[in-house]
Amino acid sequence: METTFEKMAEHCKPTVEHPLAIVLGSGLGALAERVRAVRHIPYSDIEGFPAEAIPVAGHRYEVLVGEIDDVPVVVYPGRIHMYQGYDALEVTSLVRHAHKLGCRSIMLSCASGAVRDVEPGTVGLITDQVNLTGRNPLASAEGTAAAELEVPFVPMAGAYSSYLSDLARDAAAEVGVELAEGTYVGLLGPTYETAAEIRMLASFEADYVGMSTVCETIMARALGMEVLGLTLVTNKAGRADNNHAEVLEAANAAAEATQNIALGVVRRLAQSA
Repeated sequence: METTFEKMAEHCKPTVEHPLAIVLGSGLGALAERVRAVRHIPYSDIEGFPAEAIPVAGHRYEVLVGEIDDVPVVVYPGRIHMYQGYDALEVTSLVRHAHKLGCRSIMLSCASGAVRDVEPGTVGLITDQVNLTGRNPLASAEGTAAAELEVPFVPMAGAYSSYLSDLARDAAAEVGVELAEGTYVGLLGPTYETAAEIRMLASFEADYVGMSTVCETIMARALGMEVLGLTLVTNKAGRADNNHAEVLEAANAAAEATQNIALGVVRRLAQSA
């Protein structure tokens, strides 16, 4: 099965050496409509992905292998989360699948709450992360083997690619979007944060908080992949009236800006090839 996928990925290399993997977060699924797909892969065919998984609102489980503006891409229009009861190895199965298809760079997008002075609707560039989920995909013999490592001691300083981040900055400037930069904190969820938790995170100088991304980044770095992190700020974290419906509404309202930045990164990758 993987051999077939790898042949398909090889077929989609008109402009760059390796396809770009893109994982779409809440409210950002419309980018999938830009893919000229040559292959649709159900998530149930992905090794390590739980077959019983049901998409949460704003996600769907079908990989799109194809092109965006002549750049080969592998797009994942949804993810699973550890707050649904899945372990960190299952959550990172998409990253490993992308790597097997030949992807060496991955764009991770997500919705997040603002910890400090960032307004909802802002597009954030993740420059660093703090993993407070209590989980790590490499913290088992199975995880180490899945990442093709002999030992699990992966350096995480500089986890987010400076090169891809520069492309995102240029893309944001081109479309007139002010790109906030900062540190993303990953929590287990599924509950939203208390005011006390947000005061603690603010003391860490964190900027965004969410329930995904950090373990995916760990697995990507373990596999030697370059990582770009984009987050769409959908709410002020620590408020009593936060709810998922409003998060999706805010994400959909501001998704165009994030999608334009993502498209700008894709085009710049083609130009740099």
